[in-house]
Amino acid sequence: MKSKLLFAIALILATAQAWAASAVITANVESMNFGEVEIGYPVTQNFVVTGQNLNDNINLALEGRNTYFYQVTPEVITPEAAAAGATLTVKCLPVSQYIWPVNIVLTSTGADDVVIPLTADPAFPEVMFVNNRTENFTAYAGQMVTRTGAIRFADAEIPTDPNQPVDRSNGEDGDVMLSAIPGGGIYSFKIEGVDKAHFSARIVKASTITNICTVAISYIPRYCGTHDATLKVTCSKAGVPTVTIKLHGESTQVLGDLSGNGIIDIDDLSTMINWLLMGIRNTSIGDMNDDGEFNMDDLTTLINRLLNE
Repeated sequence: MKSKLLFAIALILATAQAWAASAVITANVESMNFGEVEIGYPVTQNFVVTGQNLNDNINLALEGRNTYFYQVTPEVITPEAAAAGATLTVKCLPVSQYIWPVNIVLTSTGADDVVIPLTADPAFPEVMFVNNRTENFTAYAGQMVTRTGAIRFADAEIPTDPNQPVDRSNGEDGDVMLSAIPGGGIYSFKIEGVDKAHFSARIVKASTITNICTVAISYIPRYCGTHDATLKVTCSKAGVPTVTIKLHGESTQVLGDLSGNGIIDIDDLSTMINWLLMGIRNTSIGDMNDDGEFNMDDLTTLINRLLNE
């Protein structure tokens, strides 16, 4: 009888201790630094949250100035998920070169709050297609040169004063349309995702958060000479100005014309064989298959072209 009583007391004490155990939230990071990020290009990082002795969900919130620079998913973690370790994703949405301090705050009943500071160092993309600026391309006739860049299609909305930020978190998205003005050398250019460069096309669904879209423009001259074209980028958002991109391409030599006589013939085959035997590897005019290297594969491509002409 005495042993049963002692067992019952021990069980009661163990249960009381379990109920009295403090709820704890932990994260595997103390802070998150996204480092250098390009404006208009979202980037993500993950971290893990663990909870012990929780009797309620863990709720996540963003606190600070202009919290729409970041998104966190999921926003709620159940005690079961927290006990196993829940992975959360943080997305940084750099809209301008000014990003103010923002914190992730994790809360749950009975547990101390966990605060994780978020930081980033935004900068404009290295390649920008700027309104009314001419983009210059050079390529051999028959070669394709591609340049990928960002378009700031809503320049006026990007804050220039860190003390007066513009909140666009509740704005509407807009379709960004790209069209080419007919005429000139437009047939020597191609836009990624557009079958014919001279046709209009919806190129991206642009977010009010980014105000930047990415476009890949290729120059594909079919003959030697100069080629000019004009592209216009418009957005369906009210008040967004049209962006005009001027394209200028120059092609002074035919791809594969190693002898420089203006045509592809047997002289180029002889020259290519000699160059390969001499160990020349840094020539782009001999890169017949446009893979970035000059080797025997280009010789095969040249032979096939001569046989088929």
